[in-house]
Amino acid sequence: MSDTNRNLIVSLILLALAVGYLIWAKSYPPEKAEVPSLVAWIALVLSAVDVLAHTDTAAGRRAAALLSGRAHLEAVGNLRITAEEWLAAAWMALSLAAIVVAGFLLGMFIYVVGYMVIHGKLGWRLSLYLASGTTLACWLVFDEMLNVGLYRGLFFEG
Repeated sequence: MSDTNRNLIVSLILLALAVGYLIWAKSYPPEKAEVPSLVAWIALVLSAVDVLAHTDTAAGRRAAALLSGRAHLEAVGNLRITAEEWLAAAWMALSLAAIVVAGFLLGMFIYVVGYMVIHGKLGWRLSLYLASGTTLACWLVFDEMLNVGLYRGLFFEG
């Protein structure tokens, strides 16, 4: 399979995930669905532009030229996925898994601690402080100020 087809498939999968997220966001009560719906619509638009940029049409070529940084990639000359990019994708997948299993706040806490210790090479104490601050800020903004019920995870939802 060519890189072009593979990139188009990835873009289509992201578009499908954005549609799924929009459908999921609509399952919230109307007063709590505003922020998730906004995020879903933004993801949907960006994913649609990404799909368009991977098509062999005039609009697709124009979108790709404007948005992809192709001039930089051609100057660099290496279009292969690097180990660092795989690592970044792995961290995103692990954070999503942690959020699904443990809920948004606990999953984010686990992700920030793990990322700071392993990838950021920070000490445990500073990583725990940073994760606590990040989690507290998200809880205050979303749960307390915006009254958006954050997902509690497979184990705690009920």
